[in-house]
Amino acid sequence: MRYVILTALLLLTGCTSWQNPTLDMSVDRSERFATDRAICRKRAQEQTHAAPDNDLPKRTYTQDQDLYTKETKVFQRCMSAKGWIKK
Repeated sequence: MRYVILTALLLLTGCTSWQNPTLDMSVDRSERFATDRAICRKRAQEQTHAAPDNDLPKRTYTQDQDLYTKETKVFQRCMSAKGWIKK
């Protein structure tokens, strides 16, 4: 039963990837993606204060999930601003 549920979830969610139709063909897309992804990941961690620190604060599960959700939204907005579309 577990495998049926996992298979159904994978089929419903599908595989997504980031694509940028605005890039020129002469640009190395994988290199540009890696650069933009690193910039956006750093920006998301800084804006949401999600960057790992040494003192490991004691947060609840709900607080961790809220932080992750905020970080993901900032990351996706940053990638969209750079022309990347999630397909």
